[in-house]
Amino acid sequence: MIMVMLCRAIPARALVASALLAASATSASAGSYLSLGLGGDPVLSGELRAAADGDGDGGNGRLALGQSFGRVALEGSLSRFGLATDEATAAGVHVRLSVPLDGAFGAYGRLGLERVWLGAEGDRLGDTTADGMVGGIGLEYRLTAPLLGQAALWGELSQDKLETDAGEIGARLWTVGLSVGI
Repeated sequence: MIMVMLCRAIPARALVASALLAASATSASAGSYLSLGLGGDPVLSGELRAAADGDGDGGNGRLALGQSFGRVALEGSLSRFGLATDEATAAGVHVRLSVPLDGAFGAYGRLGLERVWLGAEGDRLGDTTADGMVGGIGLEYRLTAPLLGQAALWGELSQDKLETDAGEIGARLWTVGLSVGI
């Protein structure tokens, strides 16, 4: 009875899209992975740029744990990026879609939700946390390492759009890194 009600509640388009996505994922592999990336100074926007007296200073880093299901993956991440006098720390949940390009090369898009703790710049804004969305696009080169198994080198450009009591803020980051299967 419950299954019949659930099947009726799911639109036919969603079922067709899910079937096509699952069918297209046959060449990609499923599994868990750990990802670590480092990058340059953030480009800040909105009230955060004013509170930090310009762009960020100190680079950025990102650690993610993911589970892939073919070309689609779910990720949880922790990241930090430098601000003028302090660092911001972000925790997020993301969906990642990978698309093969040629041989071991691929592209991906990432979209998710984040909470950011703003440090000293948050005190200037009157709000020490911000919530919002993050999106990123990237390129990756997949390889098989003798001791690590499946791995990938990647580069990404991401944009955070966050809301605080003071208004909309943002940070654009570029990051390069390594992902390894676990």
